[in-house]
Amino acid sequence: MAIVTLTTDLGTKDHYVAMLKGKILSYASNVTIVDISHEIKPFNIQQAAFVLRTTYHFFPEHTIHLTSVFAENKNNTRCILIKHKKYYFAGVDNGLFSLIFDEYPEIIIEIPFTSQDVSVFVTRDVLCETVAAIANGKNVKDLGKQIQSLETKTFLRPPDSSDYINGNIMYIDKFGNAIVSISKEKFERKNNGRNFVIHCKRSDEFTSIAKTYSEVPLGEKLCLFNSSGFLEIAINQGNAAQLLGLQLDDTIQIEFQ
Repeated sequence: MAIVTLTTDLGTKDHYVAMLKGKILSYASNVTIVDISHEIKPFNIQQAAFVLRTTYHFFPEHTIHLTSVFAENKNNTRCILIKHKKYYFAGVDNGLFSLIFDEYPEIIIEIPFTSQDVSVFVTRDVLCETVAAIANGKNVKDLGKQIQSLETKTFLRPPDSSDYINGNIMYIDKFGNAIVSISKEKFERKNNGRNFVIHCKRSDEFTSIAKTYSEVPLGEKLCLFNSSGFLEIAINQGNAAQLLGLQLDDTIQIEFQ
């Protein structure tokens, strides 16, 4: 039985997610649909990329991951289907997928459609049928034209140097933990045993990295590398985002000394 996951900025208050599920089930009634998240901040493809990047490989091989984040139907909108490492990904080519993979995807297919023939809800009107076709056993190469390019997305921040790593807050979870676009691997590559200072907003600084939240007293702030391997700013049983004034896209800098 095929598995289809959904990652969207549509929320759960309205009926939009139900439309997607209904459309998929209309074409492939035997699929299992799993909600990854519908609470992505509207239009925030970096947040969506983080969620999907850290989640997709926990699903069985051949799972189909459908995204609908900043998925507006414009004159130049391109819907794509990706096959990579025995997983499928479908969505609008708006830069999101360039933030998920460390290497170039194995197969990229452009799904044919005419903007004038579908509504503004291109995920429902084009991509749900594509996802269902894969779930029903259709070969990915039969669904459109293979292409060699992806829309890429980069974020403006100061460049790294031998003594600095710069990142930004790309996700804040329900506990108020702020997750930063600096990986443990990158940190260790630059560190070389040196002392360091992690600079945040409001002059908050960290000079050590904990292994667990409970290493510091209740209510104290800390940094650690989380289970996904990214730097996280937290408060032991508290809300770091609120108490430290942290927001999505804030710049975080590590200075090596």
